[in-house]
Amino acid sequence: MNVELIPGGPFDSNIFLVSHGGTRVLIDAGTGLGKDRVLKRLEELLDGGGLDAIILTHEHFDHSGGASHLSEHFGAPVFASPECARALREADPDLTGCFMFGTNMDPMMDITEIGDELAIGDLSFEVHSTPGHSPGLISLITHEGRSLFCGDLVFCDGGVGRWDLPGGNLKQLRESVRKALEWDYLSLYPGHGRVETRNPRREVELALAILGDA
Repeated sequence: MNVELIPGGPFDSNIFLVSHGGTRVLIDAGTGLGKDRVLKRLEELLDGGGLDAIILTHEHFDHSGGASHLSEHFGAPVFASPECARALREADPDLTGCFMFGTNMDPMMDITEIGDELAIGDLSFEVHSTPGHSPGLISLITHEGRSLFCGDLVFCDGGVGRWDLPGGNLKQLRESVRKALEWDYLSLYPGHGRVETRNPRREVELALAILGDA
């Protein structure tokens, strides 16, 4: 399995292209404000091949805003949690956070809701509901390579997702981070910042220590 970080604009989340066998899946899509740069790099990496799917870790605009454009361009289906899908279908300015970027979102109707397992071609994922930063946040673990894509649940070097945005909840966030210590994974791919391939569990432990019992 191979993971490539796609460079986006200054407000974009990390955008990961995950490849295994003949399957290529994008995890998160950025804001869409720098879509030409993202599209150019994706086309270089795909080298004439297709994109099989786009998976959104959650509904916030910096992760989901570019999904419609990329889905239309590549003909790739979009997958998300039921809560994320609902917020995007309603183009909810509070739950998507698009108001913070001075823009609106168009309703995104064509989204496939996912449960606790997802198989796309040669790739398969465990799907964990991890609310707290947002109601629709999910964390994905690849069966191939045991890589954890956690969106804005935790970040490397002790960071955690904000819980003061609409739909955020500190108690839920703490419980979600605690659950992440029970899973089996070998590398960590957060929604922002660097990745960790040596000791990912330590990063989750640091995040939980920062949350404490507050």
